[in-house]
Amino acid sequence: MNLISTFLASREVIDSVNNAWWILTIISIVLTVGIMGTMFVFLVKYSRKNHPEPTDIHGNTKLEIIWTILPTILAAYLFFVGYEGFALMRDVPEDAMVVECHGRQWYWEFRYPNEDVSSPDLYVPVNTPVKIRVTAPVDDVVHSLFIPYFRVKEDCVPGKWGYMWFEADKISTYNVFCTEFCGKDHARMIAKLHVLSKEDYEKWLDKKVQERYLPVDLEGAMDPMSDAITSRDAPTLFKTYCASCHGENGEGGLVEGARNFKDLTPKNWKNGPKLTDIYKTLEEGIEGTQMKAFNNLAPWDRIALAHHVISFNNSAERPKATKEEVEKDMIKKYNLDNPPAVSREFPIDEAMEALGGKGAALPPKKKQGAN
Repeated sequence: MNLISTFLASREVIDSVNNAWWILTIISIVLTVGIMGTMFVFLVKYSRKNHPEPTDIHGNTKLEIIWTILPTILAAYLFFVGYEGFALMRDVPEDAMVVECHGRQWYWEFRYPNEDVSSPDLYVPVNTPVKIRVTAPVDDVVHSLFIPYFRVKEDCVPGKWGYMWFEADKISTYNVFCTEFCGKDHARMIAKLHVLSKEDYEKWLDKKVQERYLPVDLEGAMDPMSDAITSRDAPTLFKTYCASCHGENGEGGLVEGARNFKDLTPKNWKNGPKLTDIYKTLEEGIEGTQMKAFNNLAPWDRIALAHHVISFNNSAERPKATKEEVEKDMIKKYNLDNPPAVSREFPIDEAMEALGGKGAALPPKKKQGAN
């Protein structure tokens, strides 16, 4: 498909869904009025006052043939009306940009596989066909990704992949919903689709890559007020990924086993309450519980989240991680000071300035064929 035909196909999906909706609505109104009107006529005509002597009706062959054939024709017509739109929805342009959507309790994770980055909202460039591959973790539940403006919806089935596609022709922001009841915070699974100019989309994507691959330094990781941490907006990260289970104030208990971050009792912390322990939980999850790994987040995001968890109770009773522990059990253990080579080119100086980092250097672009 060329650009014009691709956009027309996307527009046809919207028009076909609208057309099917209006046809079904009009037919429903006609049938409702016809059936209720007939019932009212019969109610009056065959009332005891107008028809005091009841009689048996043994059938009417002509009428039975009519009400068998007409609904069959109507159902066949509705099938083809629906199939016309369905065929368009499954005909994905060959040059479509691919984004992965992982539905989780209770947030969306949109992954950009070519750059190995992710975001809780969906970002796409204007006038570009976008194929969204949808799924959910095998131990999660069914979610359903719905973008009302583009009339596209697809279930996120645990352990299985589905897909849908659309193309936006104007720069704007649209709502994204989950339309499958998926548990306690189903209503909070509201995201945004941001359609950007191609230049702004590239800038956004470069910034996400920069965040993902920025090396972690010891001093910055230990200081909750360092530039690299304060630039991450930890309260918003916590609200997006953690508050559904642990509460916005860290009180816990909103799902079974969710930790109360204010309680420092050692037995209540499976990994412990130190910075290194909390980071390990975010990196690996806790086996056998609903606490899953958040390794889709950039390392600095996880560090900022760990400091935010500590902030709920940073009293003298909380054990502190030493420099040696942070370096050995966090930075070196997870190779945070030497992240993998980036897959996009961008100026290192601009990356550091945008993120507020100091003194660190980003690794060189990964070469083709390199391991």
